[in-house]
Amino acid sequence: MVTRIKSVNVGQLGRISRKRAGGKSGDSVAGSGSARADDANFSSGARTMGLAGEAINAAPDVRVELVEPIREALADGRYHVSSLDVADKILRQVLMERKKSI
Repeated sequence: MVTRIKSVNVGQLGRISRKRAGGKSGDSVAGSGSARADDANFSSGARTMGLAGEAINAAPDVRVELVEPIREALADGRYHVSSLDVADKILRQVLMERKKSI
């Protein structure tokens, strides 16, 4: 069975990586003494961005402390939104998007 990733034959990827390591397409990378390791160095800013991304991924998707009072008000019938306020925000959003596209 041949595994495909977005129409790329995985067997071809192995041959490419072996060629880049200095061997022929039929050679084994593990058996070749000329294989080199790729190094990557990240700036402190990139490391900080990586840590920030990890923190975002670890954070909950919903801020319960903000959502729960609104949910309770909706359930109790105490949450009312002015239709004029909704229309105003919709129009402002449409105008801002139009302004950005110009």
